[in-house]
Amino acid sequence: MDGKVFKAVIAVFFIWSILASVAAGYFYNLAVQLEEENARISEELSAAQDSLSQLQEAVNSLRESIGSLNTTYQELLQNYSEVIDKLARDLNSGYVSLIIDFGNGTVKYYKFLVVYGENDTVFDLLMATGLEIDYTEYPEFNDVFINCIAGVCGMQTSENSGMYWLFYVNAEASPKGAKQTTVTEGDVVEWVYKEVSW
Repeated sequence: MDGKVFKAVIAVFFIWSILASVAAGYFYNLAVQLEEENARISEELSAAQDSLSQLQEAVNSLRESIGSLNTTYQELLQNYSEVIDKLARDLNSGYVSLIIDFGNGTVKYYKFLVVYGENDTVFDLLMATGLEIDYTEYPEFNDVFINCIAGVCGMQTSENSGMYWLFYVNAEASPKGAKQTTVTEGDVVEWVYKEVSW
């Protein structure tokens, strides 16, 4: 039995040594492949870093060129801004109609000469009527909310509605407030005291 056990142990060691050699060879080859892959990736990374450096230099050069062009453009705008402003004033000056409907049958009509950049907002026109105007300023929006015109004031009439002043330019509601809405020759501005529901 001792000889058989010894032979079995020798056979197990022999098989183990073969398997260990195969495994060692496999892992050695794997390590070599990983080292080669690592070297290849390092080379590619180095090339990519060089390309990135070149690209960064090109971007910086482009920024300098754009900065120079922007400065030239700003100088041109500055030199011609007065001419453009005068031309715009001349082109956009004209008469605008203003209608104020108090909602009770009383309607007032006005006609104003507006000059671009001077008195060309819906709010400017309303103030030019000489009527008593009560409004709330909202500096964060550079705009106003009209509370009262000639003593007729907005008010909540129920939980979901109220009577308020709304304005229309050429029969269309403006998406902006009275100070932000500009008018040009031929426009018709209408302030209407009417019920609003929400």
